[in-house]
Amino acid sequence: MFDMHADGLAYVKEPDWPNLYGPKGSPKGEPVHKMSEGMATVPDEDIDALIEAAEECPGECIFIEPG
Repeated sequence: MFDMHADGLAYVKEPDWPNLYGPKGSPKGEPVHKMSEGMATVPDEDIDALIEAAEECPGECIFIEPG
């Protein structure tokens, strides 16, 4: 669900992406999903892990929007 960037922050990624730069890479080396645009699909089997990540996030910056 998340991948670490060189800036020390974790960014959300799509389940089928190899990393946070998307399936083809990011031309500027930046995460594809970031800030308020950082929404990704979470498979049903990972919902409990996502909820735990949101509860444990020290920055309280993981928000869950039911789809």
